[in-house]
Amino acid sequence: MALVGLLTATANADDARLKQMLQTLTGRLRAAETERNTLLSDKAQLEQEKKTLTGKIDALNKQVAEDKTKLDTLDAKQKELDDTKESLAKWKAAYEQIQTAAQKSEAERSKLASESIILKRKVEDRERKNLELYKTANEVLTRYEKFGLGDSLAAKEPFTGITRVKLENQVQDYQDKIADQRVKPENDKAKPEKK
Repeated sequence: MALVGLLTATANADDARLKQMLQTLTGRLRAAETERNTLLSDKAQLEQEKKTLTGKIDALNKQVAEDKTKLDTLDAKQKELDDTKESLAKWKAAYEQIQTAAQKSEAERSKLASESIILKRKVEDRERKNLELYKTANEVLTRYEKFGLGDSLAAKEPFTGITRVKLENQVQDYQDKIADQRVKPENDKAKPEKK
């Protein structure tokens, strides 16, 4: 009995040790299961976060691609704007040259118009004077045509000299008329005319 008792005691001690080991293992199993469940939950949460972050990365990559396209478009528009500004500057310079030329041309035209008016007046004045000279010359020729031998003898008449004085006065009148109608050169305008 002692052996049975010893065996029973050993068996009881083994049972108790086994129970304790079982309890320890059960506790460890529960802790492992809890840890496993926590890890699975964390894994699911991390996978969800990974999926969300992957979606955000894809959205950001898509946004980067769109922004790059917009940037390329903006670069192209900036180049076009720069080209337009350069072209505008060239047009402005050309316009200013044309405007300067037009102003010079207008000044020249105005000057020529003034000179044209002055020349027209001179021509009209000279035509009038020419007509007066023509009339005076015709009058001289008409008188010369009517001047006969008697008039010539009377002009040389030595005693009274009336006819001679009359003829000299007529010659002086004709000289005065011709001098009045004479076209004077431009540089002699200021000089008094001698008769």
